[in-house]
Amino acid sequence: MTVPVLHRRLAAGMALSALAAFTAGAGLSPGLLGAGAGLALALFRLPPAEWGAWTERAIRTGVLGLFAWAAYVAFVAAGDFMPAVMAMLLFLLVGETLRPLETRNDMRLYALSFALMIASTAYSPGLGFAVAFVAYVVLTTLALMTGHLRREGERFGVGGVPAGRSFLSATAALSGVTVLCSVAVFLVFPRLPRHWNVRGRPGGAAVMAGFGDPVSLAEHGGRISSNPEVAFRVEFPEGRPAAAGALHWRGRSYDRFDGTRWSRTPGIPFATLPPSTYRARWGVPLRRYRVYGGPPGARVLFGLHPVVEVRPRSAIRPVADPTGDVRFFGSDSPAYDALSAAPLPPEEALRAAPEDAEPWQAVFLQLPPLSPRVRRLADSLVAGHPTRYDQTRAVERWLREEFRYTLELPRSAEEARLESFLFRRRAGHCEYFSSAMVVLLRAAGIPARNVNGFLGGEWNEFGRYLVVTGNDAHSWVEVWFPGVGWVPFDPTPPGSRSLATEQGASWSRPALLWLDGVQYRWYKWVIGYDLEAQVAGLRRVQEWFDGGGSGGERPARDGGGLPLRDLLPWLAGAAALGVLLRGGRRGRRPLSPEARTYQALRRAYARAGYPGEEGEGPLDFVERLRREGGAGVASAERLVGLYLRARFGGEEIGEEGRTRMAEELAEARAALREARRRPRESPARSGVPAR
Repeated sequence: MTVPVLHRRLAAGMALSALAAFTAGAGLSPGLLGAGAGLALALFRLPPAEWGAWTERAIRTGVLGLFAWAAYVAFVAAGDFMPAVMAMLLFLLVGETLRPLETRNDMRLYALSFALMIASTAYSPGLGFAVAFVAYVVLTTLALMTGHLRREGERFGVGGVPAGRSFLSATAALSGVTVLCSVAVFLVFPRLPRHWNVRGRPGGAAVMAGFGDPVSLAEHGGRISSNPEVAFRVEFPEGRPAAAGALHWRGRSYDRFDGTRWSRTPGIPFATLPPSTYRARWGVPLRRYRVYGGPPGARVLFGLHPVVEVRPRSAIRPVADPTGDVRFFGSDSPAYDALSAAPLPPEEALRAAPEDAEPWQAVFLQLPPLSPRVRRLADSLVAGHPTRYDQTRAVERWLREEFRYTLELPRSAEEARLESFLFRRRAGHCEYFSSAMVVLLRAAGIPARNVNGFLGGEWNEFGRYLVVTGNDAHSWVEVWFPGVGWVPFDPTPPGSRSLATEQGASWSRPALLWLDGVQYRWYKWVIGYDLEAQVAGLRRVQEWFDGGGSGGERPARDGGGLPLRDLLPWLAGAAALGVLLRGGRRGRRPLSPEARTYQALRRAYARAGYPGEEGEGPLDFVERLRREGGAGVASAERLVGLYLRARFGGEEIGEEGRTRMAEELAEARAALREARRRPRESPARSGVPAR
């Protein structure tokens, strides 16, 4: 493979890696697939030179059309013109890559692929971006080196130089150094919080399926589909929590029900207790945990009720509204530490709660028009139970024991009505159970509300965290107890065929959990790398170097060995000695026959009055001889060409090539001797410096 062909294929590889990075965030589309096909074509087949004029006209026509489209969208339709701009960028990139080899478009190829890589950072860069970025760095280094070699060969008329494996291996190793330098810069300069809106950030995408706003019972026909998309991940300082599958990750609460749909009444002045009151009155141990992420489009923070404290770890600003929901502002991905007074307060405290009625509680007693039998059912369920807690448990127990959980949706709009669920169908998903319990409690005069969030999650043993997905979306109930606050109850019976159960039974689940663990580490340690993470990492490194001790004590390792800090000088000395010894051996390595012949040529010209200059390479040496009119320059140029092919091109010139180099050296020496016998021209006429 010649250098020009290799350079064009490397440039196409650069463009493909940048396109892969962009696709990892933007997702597949027909335009991206078409661009990928065009770039892949450049890897295997390039158009002939006679196609150059046609390609130029096609590029100009396409760019003008796309520019007109972008201008129309921006100034006439007042829409988002970025898709048109991205289409123009992709069209230019593919067009430049498919130009004939004779076209000098190196800088355009580099600039366009770099612009596409920059555009890909506007999305949340995941693992796909990381792999594409490393490939881009490697291919860019190879393309830059090969492009320079191509231009220098064209400049000095050295054509047909092959690109051997040794050249590619050495250049690829140089790209590894570039990646390491990038990692070093990343570690030294932490990530700054993002305060601007970009694609791929919360707030710009559709709300995750399974967690919606508002909650509706109107869907009918078919079956609830699986949604394994990760909603968020949770770390616990004490490790895996007990009964992780029973944790209720509260999101939003709803107070108004129209018979089909739950919504929130704006402007509720007060509907919860302050966090300090929850902490003091629940009398249970506090639980700490750390949450990363959240469902796309849901600007709410999730936690175990009641959340008494939230400390953001990313550029978000949490705000607790009067209902107790914790919303957030900011365009960064949510990451926060939370403190909750979970689990529930003792039953004695709930039974002893007073029956005080406050004006604002009427909001949570609102009901749509109901048939009399719904109210009679409510009265029969709470009859004989003296306290609000016992009445609530009675309704919850009745729904859990007498009804069945199913993923099958009602067959018609009539079956989707709540009364049909209570008196005829007696089977449904979680939103039917929570809606039924709230309606029955309100009909009995007990303030209650519907809550939407997630239930449980799956423990990832590889990453030591709880992963919560769309299949864990759930609805339950909160009941108001004066002096205690909102207390959660869950009337949904456990379903043996729930989405979470089906997800866990998949044969590929272990591999998916491992992959999610890798993805989680990427987001945590790379995307979420900030000043706090840098300081914590440096502190751990210092403790590791100190042998894990503190103060003046240094605990022994491995039965009394020295800490690593004491071994560092010896390790550094051994490494330096190894480098010196290796350098000495490398210095004594004999030169190849081609290199010895080339060195002999340089010495011959140095004796004739053409000493080498500092930093002068073989091609520079030949160019200087040609410029100064040196004797035997043609023989010297042919010898240097053979030397470059053997030394840098990786070509095996064989004994025949070495013989030709010796003959060219003899001819150059003869020309130098002949030049010394005849008088030299004056510097003014020949342009050669006087010696």
